[in-house]
Amino acid sequence: MKQFNKIYAGVIVAIILLAMSPMLLGLVWPKINDVRTGETPEYPDLQVQRFAGKQKGEVFDAVLDVAQEMEWEIREANADQGLVEAVATVPIFRFRDDVTVTVSEGTGSVEVHVRSRSRVGKSDLGENARRIRKFQGRLAAHLSAR
Repeated sequence: MKQFNKIYAGVIVAIILLAMSPMLLGLVWPKINDVRTGETPEYPDLQVQRFAGKQKGEVFDAVLDVAQEMEWEIREANADQGLVEAVATVPIFRFRDDVTVTVSEGTGSVEVHVRSRSRVGKSDLGENARRIRKFQGRLAAHLSAR
């Protein structure tokens, strides 16, 4: 009987914690599901990447390579427009998020803008920002190796 009471108490505590999780998670992550480099005040660290001394085509090719390494489903890749439209799938819940990467020529550099947007819900629990950070890190490493 004592064993049953411990299990029952554990189940009650788990239910309470589960019910409180949206509130607790809201304290950690902002309630947004659309993140853009240089435009999302909740993530001031996510800025447009600039690559001096690189050609637009070289950066575009690297963007495609990294997107494929991250196993994004490429929907459109237009080198002339510098546009990559892709779908990223969240590993655990299999949610599908839209990702847009734009490569353009700036003043003395090539600029890479990234947008990651969840299709479902009001909060992404930080997934879009993590995706952009991971992409930017891999892109920088990819281009520095060339």
